[in-house]
Amino acid sequence: MGNGCSCGPAQRRINPDGGPTRKVARIVQEYPHSTEAFTQGLVFHQGRLFESTGHMGTLRELSLESATPVWMEELGNIFTEGLASDGERLYQITWTEGLLYTWSGLPPVRERTTRYSGDGWGLCYWQGRLVRSDGSSTLTFHSLDTFEPLGTVEVTLQGQPQDQLNELECANGVIYANVWHSSSVLEIDPATGQVIAIIDASALTRAVAPQLDNREAVLNGIAVDPATGRMLMTGKLWPKLFEVRLETLD
Repeated sequence: MGNGCSCGPAQRRINPDGGPTRKVARIVQEYPHSTEAFTQGLVFHQGRLFESTGHMGTLRELSLESATPVWMEELGNIFTEGLASDGERLYQITWTEGLLYTWSGLPPVRERTTRYSGDGWGLCYWQGRLVRSDGSSTLTFHSLDTFEPLGTVEVTLQGQPQDQLNELECANGVIYANVWHSSSVLEIDPATGQVIAIIDASALTRAVAPQLDNREAVLNGIAVDPATGRMLMTGKLWPKLFEVRLETLD
């Protein structure tokens, strides 16, 4: 379909040797997180933090003071995945059911359900469009109103396609993407799909590893507060949610 983004290129962070910038996620603060939450999406919306969880799907509002959600709606036997906010509404996709839920108001009320084809993994909002990952190396840009596909980019690292892209967060001029079953987060130029930085988030994984006994309890969940710029990360079934600071190496 060609380039899905009509915006200018993200600020370049490429090393002189042509490789991506290397970064590390340093833990700034730890907060409680429900070990029953199979985290698929994490996003700030109207000053509040929301989470989408898989298996028996839920949409929930989180508090940084308690692992118990402030508010939650259960969606039954639906595997909900990525979650995005355009500042007005929340958008939540499903894994294989081909459903996009649009939520409005506080607490959120389901406004409409839209059907689409293909898998849904991650979702974020970028300059009037929704960006969806499906586990492949392709990101698809969608209409905000109809969720019709508008274009695609292939995510590449020094020319090589990068798949297993999971949770997405659009912020700071880039698309952040969790790489499934890894402790890496990619920074992607939305105009070209080029990986411009790799974030090592293994410190977070090590911090919770002694309390995990499920191989699917992997890093997944990125949220950047548009009001303050602070970044939060967590994982599926993790007992903690972390505020992190990104530091450039070298």
